[in-house]
Amino acid sequence: MQTHTTLAKSIHWTFSILYAYGILKQVEDLDELEDASLLNFEIVFAVTFLVIVMLRFFYMKDAKTLLGAHDEIHKGHLFIAKATHRLVYFSLIMLPTTGLLIAGIFKAGFPGMGIAIALHEFSAFLSYVTIGIHVAASLYSRFKGEGIWNAMVPIWQESKKNESNIVSSLETIENKVYDQIEEKFLK
Repeated sequence: MQTHTTLAKSIHWTFSILYAYGILKQVEDLDELEDASLLNFEIVFAVTFLVIVMLRFFYMKDAKTLLGAHDEIHKGHLFIAKATHRLVYFSLIMLPTTGLLIAGIFKAGFPGMGIAIALHEFSAFLSYVTIGIHVAASLYSRFKGEGIWNAMVPIWQESKKNESNIVSSLETIENKVYDQIEEKFLK
């Protein structure tokens, strides 16, 4: 069975935990940043998060997408997976970057706070959507028993491909969608 390296898994799960923490403890009101210790913590947190995401991006950029799959992956499926991963990285890079922009504008008293906040909120929204798609696709893959789940997730391991009629019907529909994607985007 092919699997990602321990380092790749560690970085993935570390920034997953940091992301969840960042969402839970987010600053609700800009006035909170008047507290210099909170502002400094937010800056350190954003820089740390950004460094971890960038490390993961550069470490994983040449890794095989959908590693661990039992069967050959359709090119249309790979296209969707790579596009989703890139959007996840984009949102996870933009989130701390725009947070740092907000901190800089706040500290320096420059104009443009509304634009910075709008960019930050868009980055947060995009991260919710793309991570939601990523998690849903992972769970769906796990349900189908494709082997991909086992390459990154250390629990609830797959034992074999799900050969049910439901999965067979879903895969038929998927392959039609993947054929359309390949025809429109990959030729």
